[in-house]
Amino acid sequence: MAKNESSKSKAEIYREERKERIAKANKKNAKSIEKRNNAAKIAKKVIAVVVVVAIVLGIGWKFVDSFGLIEKATTAMTVGSDKISTAEFAYYYNAQYQQMSYMSSYYAQSGYNIGFDSSKSPDDPTNTTTDADGNKITWAQYFTDSAVERAQFIDAYYKEALKADFKLSEDEQKEIEETVENYRKQAAENNFSLSAYLKASFGEGFNEKTFRKQLEMETIAQNFYNDQKSSFNADVKDSDIEAEYKENAKKYNYADVRFFAFTYTILSAAEGESEDELKARQTAANDELLAKAKEVYAKCKDADSFIAAVKAYKNEGSDTPSDTDATTLTNHILYSAASSSLTEKGADWLFDGARKAGDITLIEGEKGAYIIMCVKPSYTGNSVNVRHCLIKFNAADENNVTDEEKKAAYDKAKKLYDSWLGGDKTEDSFKTLVTANSEDTGSVENGGLYENIRITDNYVSEFLDWSFADGRKAGDSGIIETTYGYHIMYFVSDNTDDLDWKNTIRTDMGKTAFDEYNENLLADDGSYKVVENETWTSYVSKDFCKKFKKNLAYSSASKK
Repeated sequence: MAKNESSKSKAEIYREERKERIAKANKKNAKSIEKRNNAAKIAKKVIAVVVVVAIVLGIGWKFVDSFGLIEKATTAMTVGSDKISTAEFAYYYNAQYQQMSYMSSYYAQSGYNIGFDSSKSPDDPTNTTTDADGNKITWAQYFTDSAVERAQFIDAYYKEALKADFKLSEDEQKEIEETVENYRKQAAENNFSLSAYLKASFGEGFNEKTFRKQLEMETIAQNFYNDQKSSFNADVKDSDIEAEYKENAKKYNYADVRFFAFTYTILSAAEGESEDELKARQTAANDELLAKAKEVYAKCKDADSFIAAVKAYKNEGSDTPSDTDATTLTNHILYSAASSSLTEKGADWLFDGARKAGDITLIEGEKGAYIIMCVKPSYTGNSVNVRHCLIKFNAADENNVTDEEKKAAYDKAKKLYDSWLGGDKTEDSFKTLVTANSEDTGSVENGGLYENIRITDNYVSEFLDWSFADGRKAGDSGIIETTYGYHIMYFVSDNTDDLDWKNTIRTDMGKTAFDEYNENLLADDGSYKVVENETWTSYVSKDFCKKFKKNLAYSSASKK
């Protein structure tokens, strides 16, 4: 049989598949970069000076290897015209591993498993993740791909930053020095020199000089990346923002809604039951539930009757009736969230311009029926500025505050508040009150000020409810209770020019433009295209896994 000239070896196919994976990952680079930057501050990468003299002179392998000269002298990949040495690539690989280990440990503390098993070598066939297409790959493959992607990102944005004359600030230079000294301290605590510690952390050929250079490159690259994101947002035209809002206002507004879902139960076929018989039985069950939903809906005239009707429905046939409100009240819901929770038809009804508070409807969907009550029709949001003075409960057990502890905190807050009310009741006098008495360490230094608070921000609900109460105006004050204690509140300003929909649209449009810029910058055929030398990227991965297994075996043996 003649050779098929179009056939490809497994190695060629693998290279093409991984190149495609990296290309797809780069299209999503902005998102993946954000995840990495927010995950952990792990010391960054290396640029090593290529040293070949020792090799040419025939110095023995052990000497060469101990100094990482082979890793410095060989090229693992190129980014445009720039060579990334094997030593540099080993840094990237190690850093990606360390970051994933950190993330895995961090999320595990909150009960989340992200699928990474740090007790197994990255090349263990049972220690897998998925690539950009959802295909199962080992973590060794993932770290190699991620290292290639990260190397390209740093090189590209660093070079672009230099073109834009970006430089490190004094604070950033100081931070780099602090990072190096922290590593030096960690090294000493483990009886290592700094160079030996860096080598153990990031691979052969890594030393203090290359570490500093890497920190500098990554800081500058990240600064330029952030600057570009901001500049694309700033370039969005107000006229384009207003046109988008005019056309799709419901996408950006909020609404308050109360609802209850009657969810169809998916039936399974009984023994000997035909498909048509099951379908008929399912239809009958759905019709029965829908009829019940209509019966409950007929009793709903306002919020109280709605709650009561649902409560009665939930308690039907129960020997232990519950007095719990089974409806769901959701404030500040967006159209997108309403579409997911209430069906698109329900969201359209809620955000209809004709909607008014108190309107109730029954919506039928594929998964069931929904009684929906409009608590507050579609409205825009904006930020506010408030000040507060926190008086904590000072409880012996913060999870079980006694009435006496609450009363003591309230009496103190009330006395302070009354004293302030007896004065000129100005913002300046409130700042003085806060500085002398507030127990909120995060805001006491600036007079209890929290600026640009949004209704969807992560503050306790009582704090937000007071700050965004209808009719709230500058100079309003009061006392509220939260889980933290009692807050003496002062309303500073309602920032009506800082509209949520304007910020959202500007951010969305800026992100779209930036993502296009980022994709072009890191394109396969661009100035920073990647050419990988798989001999050396594979060497780095295999060497890492080999050392991992060796350390694992040593650790296991030492426990016996």
